[in-house]
Amino acid sequence: MRQDSPMRHFDPHRLARYEKTNYVAYYRKDWPTLLRASVGMVMEVLGFSLPQASYAAYLMARAQIAFAPFPENNLPLAEQFIIRFYRFVRDAHGEDFDVCHAAKLELNWWVVHRRLFANSDNKELVSALSCLYAEAYGVDPDAVLPAAQERAHGMLCSDLWVNAGKPKNSLLLVEEEEALYHSYVLLKQAISA
Repeated sequence: MRQDSPMRHFDPHRLARYEKTNYVAYYRKDWPTLLRASVGMVMEVLGFSLPQASYAAYLMARAQIAFAPFPENNLPLAEQFIIRFYRFVRDAHGEDFDVCHAAKLELNWWVVHRRLFANSDNKELVSALSCLYAEAYGVDPDAVLPAAQERAHGMLCSDLWVNAGKPKNSLLLVEEEEALYHSYVLLKQAISA
């Protein structure tokens, strides 16, 4: 990854807030809010303009919608949209990561997360996230392991919130956003080193 890549210059606070909102909307199947949160998240993490982010977020939202039904989800369709997303990111920023490999790694963490839902023994999820970060940012997976651990903790908080009935003002959502924030601080440090 280029040192001047916009993918290196995200704000951990904003990114964590968008991702938490994204999870809440996903689990409530609130697709319009999911799309809005996804646009904000994509603008923040990728440095895209609003039109670029809208298109990229549309691709990822379509992938999430294909993945959402359980157990009758459509993994091939989800992967097609994820491939289109990563191809768009790579081409827009002149990056050199392997689009198909990145898409498989993205879908893999979704699958692993679903299988380990609300399981605090999430080493496989941490590994899946580390591998995706390593591919997307061109770093060693060990360098991004702490970031992956914090992000997995944030997901665990989200899972526990879902299992608690998705209460509106849950402290689990606060803890989730905090963990995601720490994750992105650590990720930014690792990819800037």
